[in-house]
Amino acid sequence: MMKIRLSAIFLLIAFSVCGPGSAQVKQPIRSEQRHFSAEDTGVKKPVVIPDDVLAILAKDERVRLTVEYEKPLDGKLPASWFSASAIHLSSPDKTDLVVVGVGPLLGANVTTFWIFSATPNGHELAMTAAAHDLIVKKTLWKGYREIEMSGETAVEITRVQYRWEGKQYVAYEETLEPIE
Repeated sequence: MMKIRLSAIFLLIAFSVCGPGSAQVKQPIRSEQRHFSAEDTGVKKPVVIPDDVLAILAKDERVRLTVEYEKPLDGKLPASWFSASAIHLSSPDKTDLVVVGVGPLLGANVTTFWIFSATPNGHELAMTAAAHDLIVKKTLWKGYREIEMSGETAVEITRVQYRWEGKQYVAYEETLEPIE
């Protein structure tokens, strides 16, 4: 009888410690913006751009030339020239960034997009490209989500597919489609 009681107590303790209510459940990634466009004036759920990302952006040639031309009052790169969105490119535990050029960084029907990968030492630039649209796809390559960028002229649509290759995204396929 004592063995049955001990077994029952052990099972009760084991269930309360290891049961379904005790399991650590990862929260699902909240709805992320995956489509970005030069038509928009930013992102739907903007996040603050970290200082390390602004420092990298300040070294970008397009950005430097715009700072020289626009001559901001304090001579510093205004954070208001960018809009950033958090995205999970490889893992729910790692928050990466899509940064979109706005304001004086917008072109005619095009803007520059920057992808920053989160690392233990801050952010690293993983991709820079000018386009009309950037789409973060659901498909994975080497554990990272694939990216598609597109742009349009009066006669054709260009789509470029990017895949993760180590520390950055690299174009692997380009298609041209006539506008009908």
